[in-house]
Amino acid sequence: MKVSFFSKTLIFICALSLIAPAYTQDAAKPAKLNTPHQVVEKTTEKLMSVVKAHQGTYEANPDKYFDEVESVLDPVIDFSFIAKSVMGPYWKTASAEQQEKFTKTFKRGLVNTYAKGMAKFNDLKIEVVPPEEAVPEFGTVTVVQKVSAADGVNRVAYKMGRKKSGGDWMLINVVLDGVNLGKTFRSQFAQAVKEHEGNLDAAIAGWSS
Repeated sequence: MKVSFFSKTLIFICALSLIAPAYTQDAAKPAKLNTPHQVVEKTTEKLMSVVKAHQGTYEANPDKYFDEVESVLDPVIDFSFIAKSVMGPYWKTASAEQQEKFTKTFKRGLVNTYAKGMAKFNDLKIEVVPPEEAVPEFGTVTVVQKVSAADGVNRVAYKMGRKKSGGDWMLINVVLDGVNLGKTFRSQFAQAVKEHEGNLDAAIAGWSS
């Protein structure tokens, strides 16, 4: 995956608005659920548990480790929604098969890359900043985390979204120390299509290389 700052964004998975408008459509009274801040906290705890369980041993069975990380992230990250946004205008011109292929490529590549990096981290101090105002029942909310590591403190802002029709809060974008990952991925995909002279299949195939 062609993202030069991946080494810095590894804290994204450990800590776990570009596409926010779609999360304010549909209508039904939402049921009681975890707040977006609780979703981030609980996901962080589960991820750290997986990382610690495979600390120093994941290379012996990397697929098992990657699958466990993915099982934690699947319920809380809207990979399909993010993949659609990353493709931008090319999503509409892509075939259903191309859309599905990119979504799978994007998801697995992201999970694997971060999981590999997180296997090396075990000394992070993570703090979820409490909300400063009342959290709405649906729409979008930004959850801020401060992640302290040996190289300093990073500020991670998670854009969480929830539809009026129900469901839990899900991650739809991340801003790491001012870098909007969603916009960056989208720009990189557009550049890949340009480099391959409009060949979507080539751009999709090259995304995970």
